[in-house]
Amino acid sequence: GGPISPGEVVTIFGTVIGPATAAYATTDPATGKLATMIGGVQVLLSGIAAPMIYASSTQVSAVVPYEMAFVANSPVSIEYAGESSNSDQVTLAAAAPGLFAQNSSGSGPGAILNQDNSLNGPGHPAAKGSIVQVYMTGEGQTSPLGVSGAITPVTLPPPQVTPAPLQPIQVSIGGQPALYTYAGEAPGMVAGVMQLNVQIPANTPSGSLSIQVSVGGNVSQSGVTVAVQ
Repeated sequence: GGPISPGEVVTIFGTVIGPATAAYATTDPATGKLATMIGGVQVLLSGIAAPMIYASSTQVSAVVPYEMAFVANSPVSIEYAGESSNSDQVTLAAAAPGLFAQNSSGSGPGAILNQDNSLNGPGHPAAKGSIVQVYMTGEGQTSPLGVSGAITPVTLPPPQVTPAPLQPIQVSIGGQPALYTYAGEAPGMVAGVMQLNVQIPANTPSGSLSIQVSVGGNVSQSGVTVAVQ
């Protein structure tokens, strides 16, 4: 219902838009980047093929190409087995942040790791003052510039530069401001998946608390939670 941003992971729903047996992301051996066709499916934005994550007969997921940073609106369509879907129009924004949820619904416990790398949740809450790893998308263009379909290295050669959002970031947990110690592309993941290391405020209450991230003044969805001791 809202805009999307360059590098954002998006999901499109439809009918007969992909294979009956789901296809998953692969890398192109020639480039090392995420393939732009899986299971005979391509997602096209202004004619540019998007890196593909998942494809099935009713749902496909792809990464908005970073080339879309230079356009305001774009037609989007799906090609499957040589046939093209109807086209829809989407609006592009500098940032359109969205937090990943554990159940892939966009709400409930977030895709968040505790400081000991355990999965955050009511059974494994984070200690106050500890650092949690929050995973999200929609941060928009980065510095250095994002490369469509590139896999962020787990380890980088000097000077250890990881692409970071161009837009300023603010985080709130339970309605309170929270500090972050790292904001950049998630190591080992496709460019457009961002990792945000956030410190749980020392004076925050215990329980499942709302967490929201603002990128350039654009705020992520409500309803995602982080569990705090």
